[in-house]
Amino acid sequence: MDFGPPVDCLRTLQASKVNVIKKLNIARDITRDMGWNLLLELFLKDLVSQVTTRFPNQVVSIVLFGSATTGEWVRGKSDIDCIILIKDKKMRKQVELFLNQTLLELDSKYDLKLSDTCSTYKKTQNHALNLVLKIESFGMFGRPFYVLSEDQIDLKNAKLKDDFKTFVGTHVIASTDLFLHRIKCTGKILYGKDVTKEFPTRIPFIEKIKAPLNAIILLMISFLVMPIDSRFAMQHAVKANFWACDNVLFAMDQPLSNAKSEIKHLQDIFSHDLNESDVAHLNTSLKYKTSRKILKAKNRFVIRYAVKSTRFVLKLYSLTIQKWIATIR
Repeated sequence: MDFGPPVDCLRTLQASKVNVIKKLNIARDITRDMGWNLLLELFLKDLVSQVTTRFPNQVVSIVLFGSATTGEWVRGKSDIDCIILIKDKKMRKQVELFLNQTLLELDSKYDLKLSDTCSTYKKTQNHALNLVLKIESFGMFGRPFYVLSEDQIDLKNAKLKDDFKTFVGTHVIASTDLFLHRIKCTGKILYGKDVTKEFPTRIPFIEKIKAPLNAIILLMISFLVMPIDSRFAMQHAVKANFWACDNVLFAMDQPLSNAKSEIKHLQDIFSHDLNESDVAHLNTSLKYKTSRKILKAKNRFVIRYAVKSTRFVLKLYSLTIQKWIATIR
């Protein structure tokens, strides 16, 4: 007896069922993401309301930037980045302390897990790793709030003064112009005046040279903490790839956006130089970056990935230098 057609029909139905389940899972994930993004929006409104009520005559502007404005924010993996401009420099510590306390309270209320993702609050059982987190926070890595006063920052010339921590973070470790460029490209005004209109339009060449340092530091931290916490090391290695993309686009006077758009932009710029392996590495890194699941990888895998990321970052910087030289000629 020939059971061919019924069997084929059954297989077709099973395949259709699998496709329906996949689509339902995708829809569920999208709905879940929309829910968390809505809670993030409510969290930010609550935060702005509380800080402006507590300091009604101090807050000039609050600007949100980074993954929370580019559609890449992931609960449990992403932090938030806000720059808060106030009037009186003497009130900085008081405002920052209030913001940090309020964030922890609201994080408990909205369950966004920001206390786990921001270096300022993150604590582990390992003293060495806690020291790394403290150093990161000092160097402005993973800090949720950058509180600056009007008399402390010259926005038009990208100059900061009278604050050692901010000076180290934006002059020694990274570029002030890159910091402001990232805010200008991805920033969203949550309160007050649009300070991004005052940001510099011309970027000094020395700032473009300094910009790559932050991705290199992330990779160094990744290798340093690998024996202690492979997951933490992996997160830093992934982040280094996209900070390098930001650095290169900044150095070439290009706008910054979300990671997916930046990958496409770099492919256009280096169409003859980035091979399939480079693009595949970036796309794989993008999956790690945007995945809701926290990757639990063995040390050997993390080492291979970090090495590959280092090679890619150095290649990208080398290609950028070659582009500069070609332009000069």
